[in-house]
Amino acid sequence: MKNSNESIVTSNESDNSKFNPESSSQNSKHNSLLVTRYSLLFFCYSLLFFWLLAASAMAGQQGLMDNIRKAIAKELGNTVSGEVEIDRVRVIRGSGNLQNIEDHRVISVVMNGYSGRNRAVFLVQLLDRLNRKRTISVEASYDVLVDVFVTARPIARGETLRDNDFYAVRQRSSRLPVGALLRSQDIIGKSLKTNIGQGVVLRANHVTEEQIVRRGQRVNVVIEGDNIVITTRGVLRRNTAIGDAANVLTDNSKKEISGVLVSEDTVRVQL
Repeated sequence: MKNSNESIVTSNESDNSKFNPESSSQNSKHNSLLVTRYSLLFFCYSLLFFWLLAASAMAGQQGLMDNIRKAIAKELGNTVSGEVEIDRVRVIRGSGNLQNIEDHRVISVVMNGYSGRNRAVFLVQLLDRLNRKRTISVEASYDVLVDVFVTARPIARGETLRDNDFYAVRQRSSRLPVGALLRSQDIIGKSLKTNIGQGVVLRANHVTEEQIVRRGQRVNVVIEGDNIVITTRGVLRRNTAIGDAANVLTDNSKKEISGVLVSEDTVRVQL
């Protein structure tokens, strides 16, 4: 009986020691899942590392280009009248010698001629972290900011312009209207040649140095004929520049006659 029990135990142990396919398959799947997870984690960390590296390089390069832009604006300010605004800066020669452009700093900027309207070329000298000097050629597109003058109210023909009739607005020179007046002294005291509304940029063809006598002004009327001169008084019917034809409503006849405004208070009529 004892031998029989021992035989049973031995038989059970032998069965337990046999290969279990289901358990082995589960272990294999678990290991495969771990490998996949670690691979994804490594991939994500790699992407983050390279992104941070690229972002750092771009930030350094942008910082250097901003410093070049500021140095160019300062240099242009010494050669161009008016406030300068830089539109675009690009390296046109020498960038291949710069392995890590973000490791350089600007030590000098010198103009090297013009490449077109509002475009100039500069030689930029850089110094790297090892105190090695490098020179690159840079083209900058720029514009000059100037003041134009805009009417503050509707103004009638013949009015004399005063400093409170307009105000200054800063504008790019490349976008100026043709003939725009850029100095207030070219406006103050001048007469308007035509009616203009509020918010209009004043131009050279809007003003005149001719003195204009306003409509309603009382004037002397001198009527000249053969061996006869008649003098009377009247009222100008419209704004008239001195030297131009004038229409006058006379006091005596209440009729409108035409002559030439020879001074601010006299109209001469030839019979």
